[in-house]
Amino acid sequence: MKIIYLITFIFILFITSSAYSPRNENLNACDKLDEYVNSIYSEEQFLNYSDVKACYELTPYNETKAIEIIDAVKENLKGFYVFLDQAKEQPNSWFTFRPIDLISELDLILKNNYSYEFQFIYDVADLIGELRDGHTWLSSSNYHKYTFYQGLSLYSVIKKDCTQQIKVFNDVDPSTIDCQVIDIDDRPAIDVIIEFAKNNTSWSRDLSVRFNSALASLSFGNGDFHIFGQLFTLRTQLPKNPNISYTLNCNNKISKITREWQVPINDKSNIIRQYKSPYISGTSVGKATLIFDAFIARFYILQDFGVVLISTETILNDDDNLKYRFLSDIIVGFKLLADKGIEKIVLDLSNNGGGDVFVAHYINKLLFPNIQNFPLDMKVNNISMPFIEEVSKLKSQVGALFHYKTFISINTDKSFNSVMKFIGNNTYTRGGIQLKFTSKAFLDEASIYGGTLELPTPPKLPWTEKDIIILTNGICISSCSIITQRLAEINVPTISVGGFPNTRFSFASSSGGASFSTDSIVTYLTQLKNLDNSLISNLTFPSNLTLDFTMAEAYSIKNTNEVLDFSFRPADYQLYYDERSARDPSYLWIQAAKYIGK
Repeated sequence: MKIIYLITFIFILFITSSAYSPRNENLNACDKLDEYVNSIYSEEQFLNYSDVKACYELTPYNETKAIEIIDAVKENLKGFYVFLDQAKEQPNSWFTFRPIDLISELDLILKNNYSYEFQFIYDVADLIGELRDGHTWLSSSNYHKYTFYQGLSLYSVIKKDCTQQIKVFNDVDPSTIDCQVIDIDDRPAIDVIIEFAKNNTSWSRDLSVRFNSALASLSFGNGDFHIFGQLFTLRTQLPKNPNISYTLNCNNKISKITREWQVPINDKSNIIRQYKSPYISGTSVGKATLIFDAFIARFYILQDFGVVLISTETILNDDDNLKYRFLSDIIVGFKLLADKGIEKIVLDLSNNGGGDVFVAHYINKLLFPNIQNFPLDMKVNNISMPFIEEVSKLKSQVGALFHYKTFISINTDKSFNSVMKFIGNNTYTRGGIQLKFTSKAFLDEASIYGGTLELPTPPKLPWTEKDIIILTNGICISSCSIITQRLAEINVPTISVGGFPNTRFSFASSSGGASFSTDSIVTYLTQLKNLDNSLISNLTFPSNLTLDFTMAEAYSIKNTNEVLDFSFRPADYQLYYDERSARDPSYLWIQAAKYIGK
């Protein structure tokens, strides 16, 4: 099994809507939605908020079923979630989340009175979201299946007097673009967005990063630029109200608009990802010239420095030939910059949600061949230990997180010679409780893909840590953070973009740990024949729910006992978006390059 870091993203679709009447009026609300989706192919069709709400309300709350769900969630968290007990501790003062005794608070949810099942599922998901752990969330194929959108996206600008404004980034009505949003539902817009970011986003423990995720900004990925984030106007939970009102200031003319929540029928289409900036073409971004396109990376020259955009989440993990080509192309791009005499590099990893750990490790080694990546460990208890022991008996599972041969000992720099050596006897106190963890270990890149992937030989590149600077907006999650956090530890400087005025914030989130899911656990339950029946029963998860969680935690190289996920690491410098740089990242690159070598 391959280790990947997955963070699921949703993107906005700007379309004109039109209603649809089902052919069979006797269908129930959910069947009507299915007919809409299966019968309509026009990009102009949408599902109405009221129709989706009616479908969700067909399933009443069932207390017996709710107890079974809570029990399954608790057992999987107790067995595998590596931060379950550390989440009880008071967070770093720079972070904005509360300590959570998750097991106790899950039980408290059962005391609430619900009319419908989806209300209960949303409360469980929201509680888990309060961890602010970008690797850990609950999703439902029944109640998170649709994307609700409003046809517009918002962004934040900081004016010269350090005041902050919310403005319209894009809209189905082009006349509102760049209008200032004064109020949202008759409350100050900035207060509404901050409140939403604080209470309804979970990609980071840092509020500034969550604020950025609530708004729209440009991202490079899947071979092109697209709009990213905008969680305030693009949601997968049924919004509480059918619409939102916006008070706009457009060239000193005040107006009020109301936008309904709608669901594009083809919301899985690539159209959702598309955005055409007037400043970006196939060969240039602003005044930056493209010299090489490696699909998961792009290489530009701007003035006297180079710019490298990297997307870790778009690699196709199941095709070794394609992976080899992508990695080879990345080498070509860096070598072209070196051959052209470029002495300074801006690495832009903004809006990067994770993906493939292998790519992140390879880029680190390419730039700095002598560095080692972060060590990991996992919980050892009466739930996780049988998985480690049974998976480790299967040669086909080398590369899986449970297999001891997936790792290299930090003490010997060699593979463990037995599963018990990997399990070890390390104990730590987390949340006031003494817990057992596996031996700290490095991932063995050769084993992750079963040793089948031959790596392209990297050249010697000319740059040192003094010649490179990292640029992100804090949404650099999981495998992306493996790059930025590791390079920062060898003194490559960092810049965060956005956030709040004069407030330093994180350049990476969910740093370096490994994500797993109950879908994978359920697969193991069917494959591992020697697991205890009571263990199988307790861990079996409802088929319409998936719980993703952090299973392995990462430690700093410089400070060996520092768990990266709970460490506040602000960027060295801060930049802000304005009306031009939000759509033309070359403006940010020019500003970032001025800090190289400072």
